[in-house]
Amino acid sequence: MDFTHILSLLGGVALFLYGMSAMGTGLKKVAGPKMESYLWKLSSTPLKGFLLGTLVAAVIQSSSATSVMVVSFVNAGMMQLGQAVCIILGSNVGTTMTGWILTLSDSGGNGGFAQIFSTATLIAVFALAGIIMNLFMKKNTVKNFGMILLGLSVLLLSMTLISDSVEPLKESESFRNILLLFSNPVLGILAGAFVAAVVQSSSAGVGILQALCVTGALPLNVCLPLILGINIGASVPVLFSMMGSSKNGKRAALTYLISNVLGLVIVYVLYVPFTMIVGNELLNVASTKFSIAVMNTVLKIVITVVQLPLYKLLVKMAYWFVKVTPDENEDIDEINSLSESLLDYTPIALEKASIAAQKMAEIASKNVKRAMSIIWEYNGDKFNKVQEKEALADKYEDKIGNFVVKIGKHSLKLNEQAKVSELLSSVGDFERLSDHAVNISEAAQEKHEKNIYFSDSAKDEMDLLLNATTEILDLSMQTFKEQNIENAKRIEAIEEVIDEMCKRMRTFHIERVQKGNCTIEMGFVFNDLLVNMERVADHCSNIAFCVLHSDNVNAEGHEFAESVVTTETFRDYFEQYRIKYLLPLEEIHKV
Repeated sequence: MDFTHILSLLGGVALFLYGMSAMGTGLKKVAGPKMESYLWKLSSTPLKGFLLGTLVAAVIQSSSATSVMVVSFVNAGMMQLGQAVCIILGSNVGTTMTGWILTLSDSGGNGGFAQIFSTATLIAVFALAGIIMNLFMKKNTVKNFGMILLGLSVLLLSMTLISDSVEPLKESESFRNILLLFSNPVLGILAGAFVAAVVQSSSAGVGILQALCVTGALPLNVCLPLILGINIGASVPVLFSMMGSSKNGKRAALTYLISNVLGLVIVYVLYVPFTMIVGNELLNVASTKFSIAVMNTVLKIVITVVQLPLYKLLVKMAYWFVKVTPDENEDIDEINSLSESLLDYTPIALEKASIAAQKMAEIASKNVKRAMSIIWEYNGDKFNKVQEKEALADKYEDKIGNFVVKIGKHSLKLNEQAKVSELLSSVGDFERLSDHAVNISEAAQEKHEKNIYFSDSAKDEMDLLLNATTEILDLSMQTFKEQNIENAKRIEAIEEVIDEMCKRMRTFHIERVQKGNCTIEMGFVFNDLLVNMERVADHCSNIAFCVLHSDNVNAEGHEFAESVVTTETFRDYFEQYRIKYLLPLEEIHKV
């Protein structure tokens, strides 16, 4: 095997990976965003999850991509870990479809009708149709179908290149001896894992194996450990998705690796009695593309048949590797206590919902402060925590909202109706507070990654605004928890001051840009922070309104604001906060 053959082999592998990528991209675009929504909506039972995972992985030609998608849903709190495990098990079966597609490259004949279905003809037809559809058609759907056909043609061409490049190895005794080393299960598994980890795909690993079988030196008993190792190595890209994930996201990613490692154990436990019954001769024969595709599919199905009924065990193992921390349990205790059995006891149900809402308020408030804390001293762990707690806030809003709506369907007293209204309004504001925490954290991340620096005056101004925002947050949380009417009156005053601070800070920033003291790029981050601080204050004002009018279900927010600003109490509080925040802001600007 000379240099030309080696170059052809590497080129074939490169085309193979590109062809798979092109096919997958085209298929995902044809399926559209609905594929992702189906992935988390249609997995209510283990069997549905398995079938869905099988279908999606068969369509996008990648169990790794499917599993990474699932990890993102678990990370966002949209999917339970048990659902994710079933989809991941299905994706392992669905990804075997690539092996069956590659058996097309075995088609052909010497002439006549058979020649029409030769590999060369299929490559030409798929490439010609694909390029016409992709370049000359206007509809995006047709263009995407063209991309699928182009990917398929490149895939088949790559198999031809690889097969031709390894053709000389048929006569090589040394190559045959190297392959036979992999009949040792440990070496075979390690080699397969290495190949899949490098090419980042089990489909690609099995495809390379199918290309090598043309040498005739690859018996099925050598393919067995290689395929099992390839399954384990394909876990690498999924494990990468653990970085920056929530604890449940990490657990979902780990289940992909755990299921494949356990699959290896299952196969070898069944392999011993199998060979005792049918003998070793069945697997000593030379492999073909077809027999490798069959073996890969059968192994995946056997593994899944054993694991699917035991999917809860995989969940427990994931929890064993990623331990539950006390604060993780504490954060979900309150919504877990919202049992429908309480709905017949309205006062108790409302009390439980109020306690859960207070916990949500605490989570949202801490999240905003956590996001603000990384503006000047960026911390990746804190950034990830902000995203994790935002997903938790979404879950709280969903659980509390549904629970309170069910309470509202009962016959309620007037004060109970007002409490239902207050809770529904407040949890919406708490959720939005956490959304703004994410926005603030992303602005902090952008500032960190782009090495954006604030001028001294811009930093001093922002620090003052952060202090004001922290104060209104604390006031609103205390107001909601204690139903403190006096604090509620203060909140509208400080909210007006924060609005005025943001307005003046924009003006001051424009002046600094004109003088060359600040950059336009810094201005984008600066403005993002101003917008989100302003919105945080607005939601705090909404919370104060809910508390002040908790006995009036028909009260209107704008009427409240108009009535408050005309009172003597408001003017007194406004003057206090003007002296505390607006006057120092002006002093900073003068320096």
